[in-house]
Amino acid sequence: MQTAVALLLASNVSYAQSTTTDSFTYEAHALALQNEGEKCQLSVISPDRAIKRYGLDLRSPCYFLYGAERQPKHFAYPRDGIKALFIILGNPLTADEQKIWRVKDASTCGTKGFGLYFDGQHFSLSRTSHEGMLLCRDRGVDEKVFNTLRD
Repeated sequence: MQTAVALLLASNVSYAQSTTTDSFTYEAHALALQNEGEKCQLSVISPDRAIKRYGLDLRSPCYFLYGAERQPKHFAYPRDGIKALFIILGNPLTADEQKIWRVKDASTCGTKGFGLYFDGQHFSLSRTSHEGMLLCRDRGVDEKVFNTLRD
């Protein structure tokens, strides 16, 4: 009986580990997006090796938004003290959304995105987000989408 209980308990334990879905280095900061169960987490390692983690209100997997570049697409807004503004996308498409948006390979597309600011020393997340908008990792978007994520 004890063996059966142990097997039952073990079968209910989740062995899911954090999986990195996207990463890059910017201005000597290492950034990585990980799956933490159903949600995403951003980890930033600064040049002095300090680690900061941000829980994201995005369903996993999550990605940084790219265009044709090898680094994630970003824009600067110097008057606002923003050296670089990136977009993190998540909330993968459902089968119905894939049909609505006419996306053949929806593996790196989502319907929610947050801005990630870099002020020259530190990263921070935008308070605003885009919901219900198609965002795909390698498709990029117009600068106006970035502009609307400035708080």
